[in-house]
Amino acid sequence: MYFRKNFFNLIKRYNVLYLNFTQQQENLYLHYVDKNYISSLILTNISKYSSDSPLKCWNCNFTYKSDLFCSKCKVLQKPPENLTYFDIIDIPKTYDVNITEIQKKYKELQKLLHPDKFSNKSDKEKQFSEILSSLVNKAYSTLLHPLKRGLYMLELNGITISEGTDNVNAEFLMEIMEKNEEIEDAANNEEKIKKLIQENETILNSLIMNVAAAFEQKDIKKAESLLIQMKYYDSINNRLKKLKYDLGIIE
Repeated sequence: MYFRKNFFNLIKRYNVLYLNFTQQQENLYLHYVDKNYISSLILTNISKYSSDSPLKCWNCNFTYKSDLFCSKCKVLQKPPENLTYFDIIDIPKTYDVNITEIQKKYKELQKLLHPDKFSNKSDKEKQFSEILSSLVNKAYSTLLHPLKRGLYMLELNGITISEGTDNVNAEFLMEIMEKNEEIEDAANNEEKIKKLIQENETILNSLIMNVAAAFEQKDIKKAESLLIQMKYYDSINNRLKKLKYDLGIIE
């Protein structure tokens, strides 16, 4: 099912709307309907990624195709299991994401999935809305974070990075050990901590750009290798942030 990219902008121009699709048409028709349906109808945007197999509505037993909401009785259906986080937030499946766009779409989805909108709905709809809301939150937190986003993209390619050090060479491990020793030596030195934070951020930014390039070139093995390194530097970053907080460093 096709949805126009400027769909979210339509919300600001129409208080209520109804979406009517046919299998032969990709045109979007706008009709006025009960305001209570606005949240359900707009979430049909996500359904373009679900299965094309006919499904039956749990409420009215109507056979529908790939919608989060039954096209007959308009009740919320169980969210499709094959949605990716990129599908949920409705952004291209790429590592080099637009953070502002993610934040904007997340806020829109938060409004649409607010519990108040389902307060008068059935228990089943409430349950499904909670599931979808949880998925939206997971998608947002994952896609917003460079390391989590990269690891998730590896998972989509069937790769999971283990917690061990089997895939890390000795030279790199030595480099990380030295960096941790530097942090220990600078634990009470504000200027040194600031310097280490700056250095680590430079390394992380470089890794982020290289990971983006690797995914763009579909070099999954290279992306995996870079993300293993990023895991270590992200851990260092968290440690430095804690030290910065403990020392009351304000910039």
